[in-house]
Amino acid sequence: MKTAIICNGQVTDYEYSMDIIKDADYIICADGGTRHAYKMGICPDLIIGDFDSTNGFYLEHYKKMGVKIQEYPRDKDKTDSHICILKALDFSSEIVLLGVTGSRLDHTLANISLLKLGLDKNIKMYIADKQNEIYLINDKITIRGKPGELFSLLPLTPRVEGIKVCGARYELDEAVMEIGDPYGTSNVFGQESVEIKIEKGYLLVIKSKD
Repeated sequence: MKTAIICNGQVTDYEYSMDIIKDADYIICADGGTRHAYKMGICPDLIIGDFDSTNGFYLEHYKKMGVKIQEYPRDKDKTDSHICILKALDFSSEIVLLGVTGSRLDHTLANISLLKLGLDKNIKMYIADKQNEIYLINDKITIRGKPGELFSLLPLTPRVEGIKVCGARYELDEAVMEIGDPYGTSNVFGQESVEIKIEKGYLLVIKSKD
């Protein structure tokens, strides 16, 4: 089951987001993500949050539609996005996160770190916005794009070992990446698919465009 989680960060292109969401089997809104869902004409299956960032209009709109709502206290150890992900991990085989990037860098970094929860349960989970697709791996991944498009590899752990990249302009074999030496930034698709493998550590794989 594919679950889409819509959060309160920036969503700059609703058409792009709707294309991502269209094949989702289940949709969760985190608090202010109701604003994005409403503007896309989407009715979520579940709304979760402490409701400190949503406009009351959107919440009342979905209450009238009978959408299930789970409210949490504002004073808590987990963000609304974190709670939504924990919920989705119980029944999903794939999770896509929308509206989890934006001007709040602390929230963006926190949400990127949450990708590890998918890895821990062997569930595909990634972040998508108009400019980026963000994945976290500890073994391998195949990403697809057009020759000339960009992707970057950034270590999330202090050291990532045994990196192999095939299908890119700049290929690697048994490479090592360390925090503080981001030489994996702005690699280029050499063909329509790029294979990335690592032996040790956690590696961010980011397909990006300007």
